[in-house]
Amino acid sequence: MNDDNQERDDVPTDPAEQAALEREIRRQRAFDLASAVGRAGAGNLKGASPVPATRQALLAIGALLSARLHDPEGSLTRTLLVRLEDNPPLLARHLGHPAMALAELLDRVLAVPVELEDLVREADARWGRDYDERPRFEAAGRPAAVDDPYTLDAVRKLLADLRRAL
Repeated sequence: MNDDNQERDDVPTDPAEQAALEREIRRQRAFDLASAVGRAGAGNLKGASPVPATRQALLAIGALLSARLHDPEGSLTRTLLVRLEDNPPLLARHLGHPAMALAELLDRVLAVPVELEDLVREADARWGRDYDERPRFEAAGRPAAVDDPYTLDAVRKLLADLRRAL
């Protein structure tokens, strides 16, 4: 007969007997901090993810940006994610609906011209770091560089399209 199928005679079935056996085993064991912490924390993560809720929200927003924002360079996407990560209150307000955190950020950026200019400048700087190139910053009164992947008008259109898609 297989050992896996046999009932064990040495394990009590009565809960009171099981508790007494467990107490006896603990009494014979030397105390160490790791065991105490393990017993105290047992069950704390039952049914919960070990990934923090804000990280889960950022991952969901990253997936949404990958699917809905046409950003072949990727620097604008990373800039938006950093802005969200740097704004814990915004993420906390929308933990259950991460797309709403992105929508709120987009609304603010699209409504305030200085915010949009800052975002474009950050995306240009990130693009320069990502590709080891000199960033193509736009200067007031001069036309944008032909090879600038993140012009003010292009980013405004991308973000407005993304906002409508949300």
